[in-house]
Amino acid sequence: LEHAVLNWLKEIMGFPRESGGLLVSGGSMATLVGLTVMRYCKTQTSNIRAHGMQQEPTPMVVYKSAEGHSCIDKAVEMLGIGHNYLRKIPVDAECRMDVVHLAQQISADRQAGLNPVCVVASAGTVNTGAIDRFDEIADICQRENLWLHVDGAYGAIGVLAEQAAHLYKGMARADSLGLDPHKWMYV
Repeated sequence: LEHAVLNWLKEIMGFPRESGGLLVSGGSMATLVGLTVMRYCKTQTSNIRAHGMQQEPTPMVVYKSAEGHSCIDKAVEMLGIGHNYLRKIPVDAECRMDVVHLAQQISADRQAGLNPVCVVASAGTVNTGAIDRFDEIADICQRENLWLHVDGAYGAIGVLAEQAAHLYKGMARADSLGLDPHKWMYV
């Protein structure tokens, strides 16, 4: 049953059928799992399971919108990245992550000798319902070799609404996506 549900969710979200997935207890856990996978993929050491973050030569940096959910902050702390290395990117007039500022902050962090690894974009922020510009953020992530996680717990299912589907263009380019069927789908 879990595989059938995951295959269905991958299909409606536009992710390839060969993508992985698992059902977890909610959006906070989905963010933690997505960022845990990111940490394993983006670590510079060969054995993070044995050495933890202690052997990383440069601190990892994660980026989120200033409107992003607090579960991102908690995940960054639990994963040993640390809240000092979580950048809260200002938003534009529509409360979406400001992609110009994002690119500038990534560049500044690289120049400071840090290791940018991940952007967490939002598919519906809790305060305003803002949906980040996924294609533009994915372009930056691709160019900079950063992981893109989408926090879609609040609104990713909105991609199914014909009148709103265009707002989600590029969401399927994410490396990981967390969503909550119990919100819009009442599951």
